[in-house]
This record gives sequence, structure tokens and C-alpha cells, in this order.
Amino acid sequence: MQTLPTYKSQSLDIPFQLPERRIRRARPRINGQVWIAGISRIKKVAGGIALPLVFPALLLLFWWIASTWAWIPENILPRPITVVHTFGDLVSGGDLATNLGASLRRVAEGSALGVTLGLALGVALGFSPTVESWIGPSFRMIAQIPSIALIPLLIMVLGIDDRLKLFIMVKACVIPLAFTTADGIRNIPAQYLEVGRVFRLSRWTLIRRIILPGALPSIFSGVRQGLAHVWVSLVAVEVLASADGIGYLMTWGRQIFQLDVVLVCVGVIGVIGFIFDFGLRKLESGLLRWRGIGN
Repeated sequence: MQTLPTYKSQSLDIPFQLPERRIRRARPRINGQVWIAGISRIKKVAGGIALPLVFPALLLLFWWIASTWAWIPENILPRPITVVHTFGDLVSGGDLATNLGASLRRVAEGSALGVTLGLALGVALGFSPTVESWIGPSFRMIAQIPSIALIPLLIMVLGIDDRLKLFIMVKACVIPLAFTTADGIRNIPAQYLEVGRVFRLSRWTLIRRIILPGALPSIFSGVRQGLAHVWVSLVAVEVLASADGIGYLMTWGRQIFQLDVVLVCVGVIGVIGFIFDFGLRKLESGLLRWRGIGN
């Protein structure tokens, strides 16, 4: 009979050493993957930051070429470096800070009053059919009248002081906020309201616990639109009828034919509006995510 070959048993250390060697060999690959993922993340973030800057950079380049080669006279289109120097002079002289501070103070007052009235009116229109039938048609008719068209009449009644600007800002904020709030309340599922009635919640508790949270996305959309309209309407009023403010400073620059001052004011107005919108978007995203509504 043929005997089979026998093998000696090996040490038990070998089965435990093999995985260690494999892990050691795999570590460089894992680190490499981490580096690749990190580089990809950096490229994605850099691309997200750089992409919105492409158009402003091209616009600035065209402006520099047009002013350098005198395609447009310098008294009409000043050079970029002239605008930068004018910006520094307005900052150091305090003119920009004084007028911008006056405008921002008015925006704060108009926004606070406009958001309060717009939210209250929107809740009333969306929650009460009686209020909708009585006030809704007149409110929609007033909403179709541009605020600029009311300025000549309002100047005769309110003058050109802060009361005129406050009225225009409140109207600009109340209209979009009231409409979006009312639509958001009407779109709340009927089951939510039925639960409130089953638990016999009071009217205020029903509004605070069910209606406002359910309409929160629409409310924030209306707030963002309303505050954007507040800033735009204030600048328009200050351009037409004001003795101070960023709009007045722009009008003053146009009257003395210093278009570099006008361009500085245009840039500041755009940056402030962008900051308002960006901040409200971040606040909306964070609050809705905290409420479990956002992504």
C-alpha cells in the first residue's frame, strides 16, 4: 500500500501574521484614496467658488479694455482704478459710511414693520375666509399699483422725510410676504388642521403649533422677497426724494457729473443686496433643516 506524504503542522503565528501583512500593504492604498478624495473635494469647492466669479471677471476685463483704449470717453466711463481711488476717498472722508448708515437704519425699521404687518395679514388672509372676502380683492388691487407711481402723491402728504421712505418700504415688504404666507397656509394638509380641532386647540395655539410651522417654507420665501424689495424700493425713493442715504449719494454724484461716485454707489448697493439675500438663504436652509423640512 502506498503511503501518503505527511506534513508537519506549522506554527499558529502564521495565520495571524498574514492579515497583518495585508493590512500593512493596504494602508498606503487607503491613504492614497483619502488624498484623492481630499483633492477632489478641494477642486469641487474651488470650482463652486470660482465659477460665479467668471462673469464679473470678464465684465471687469471688458471695462478695463474699453476705458484703456478709450472706446468710451473717460468722463462717461471712468477707469477701474479711478473708481477704486474714489471708493477710498469716500470711505476715508466718511461720506459713504454716513449715507450707507442712514440707508441701513431705514431698511431695519422698514423691514421690522413690514415683516410684522405682512406676516399678520398673510395669516389672516390664509386662515380666515371672511378676511379674504373682505380685504383680499382690495389688497390685490393695491398690489398692482407700482410704489414709484405713488411717490408724487405721497410727497404731497408725507413730505420727503423718513415717513415717505417707511411707507414705500412697508408696502414693498408686505405684499409678497402676505401673498406667500397666505398661499402656504392654504396648502397645509387638511389632516393637520383636523388634528388641531380634535385636540380642541385654541386659535392662537393652532396658529403657533400647526399653521406657522406648516407654512414655514413659504413664509421664508416671502421674507426673502420682501426684504429684497425693501432694499430696492428704498434706493429708488432715495434717488428721487431724499437728503441723505446711498441713493442720494448716487444722485449727488450724477448731478456734479462724477460718474465714479455713481459707480461706487452702484457697486455698494449690489454688494449689500447680495449679502442680504445670501444671509437669508443660509438662515432659511439652516432653520428648515433643523425643523426637518429641508434636505
